[in-house]
Amino acid sequence: MLRLSRQVGEVSKHRTNRHYQTRPPITGEDSRLTTLKMRIREASQTGKKSELSALRSSEAYRECYEWGKRQAITASNTVGGSQLISARNAAAVHTICYALDAYAGFIERYDASPITITERSKTNPAELEQAFLSQIHSNHRRNLIEQFHASFQANDDERQGALVSALNPELRAKLSASGVIHSSGSSGSSGSAGITEAGRAASGFDAKKLGINEAELLALLDYLSSATGTFNVVNGAAMAKAYYGEPALQSCVNVFSTALSSGINKLCEHPWFGRRDIVVYKGIRLTTLDEPFRMAMLREAHERNGIVSFPSVLSASCDPNNSYARTKLSEGYTIECVITMRRGFYADPFHDTQTMGEHEILGPAQQRFRVVGKDAIAIGNPESGSDVEIERYQLNPAD
Repeated sequence: MLRLSRQVGEVSKHRTNRHYQTRPPITGEDSRLTTLKMRIREASQTGKKSELSALRSSEAYRECYEWGKRQAITASNTVGGSQLISARNAAAVHTICYALDAYAGFIERYDASPITITERSKTNPAELEQAFLSQIHSNHRRNLIEQFHASFQANDDERQGALVSALNPELRAKLSASGVIHSSGSSGSSGSAGITEAGRAASGFDAKKLGINEAELLALLDYLSSATGTFNVVNGAAMAKAYYGEPALQSCVNVFSTALSSGINKLCEHPWFGRRDIVVYKGIRLTTLDEPFRMAMLREAHERNGIVSFPSVLSASCDPNNSYARTKLSEGYTIECVITMRRGFYADPFHDTQTMGEHEILGPAQQRFRVVGKDAIAIGNPESGSDVEIERYQLNPAD
């Protein structure tokens, strides 16, 4: 899901309020890219989500995207510093346009306007939950709860017990009363002879303090959904801000991203869901625009024992056979990273029934890794009926 990039130079720090400071263009940045970024910020400041969405059909968007394609061609035909500048420009265009495209789908389900997330909001779950629930459309909220009900039914008793134990008491009572979940096998049925391993593991878990609330549950379900594609805007907006100086789209998904991060951090501490120092397998999708920059940065990081970072949520499978490099090679997932994560949580029980079984691990945002190894592996290509050799990189925690 999440796309890999590497930080080049120092990341500028942008204010989180609605009045963005104009950032000087980076060396080699064309006026078309600068103009599109400025138009995005101006549109976001109006508070009218339709204006941001309309940018996708604007002349500024088209000119910038066409310029990005030419930059990718230039990067493939040159060497040295000019190649890296062209490759970075193409990757910037891809990331910003990708995030803007995904935002158009996001606003069909959320009233997403630029919102400042303060430290008080982060430490006040009730305030954040209310902000989230005021943004999500009622139909989408209902669909996600129905999705969770189907997922709950598809899980076995142990996983159902783990899910129930991870909810805060208020949400557990609400979902039980509406028939979305039932509490058999959970830590709440300690008098039952049928108590599950999950219930025993969670017996010391403080659900009142660390149990996820409704906003965190909905954000997790939506991010993991195979139908909504919400992960695209969450990941794309984070990368656009962190690497290419475009903070406006991130400000529009601040509430969602903050609720998601809060839920992930809580589940990382859950005795059944949480994982430590776990090895995960991540296929990386390359496109025409971002392939030159990504490959150059990965190879450079390997040669110099350098660092790559993930500004948004890190998602990968703990099952090597479910790496997208193996299951989605034909869709462009043509390199693989084998990553040791310090913290993560086992997200499979939260998946919808279409993707349950991928054994996904979600980890907190802002993780950094050192590239410590590289080799090649043969992957079966069902389209050609033969094996394809792809590059594989080994990433260990840098912090």
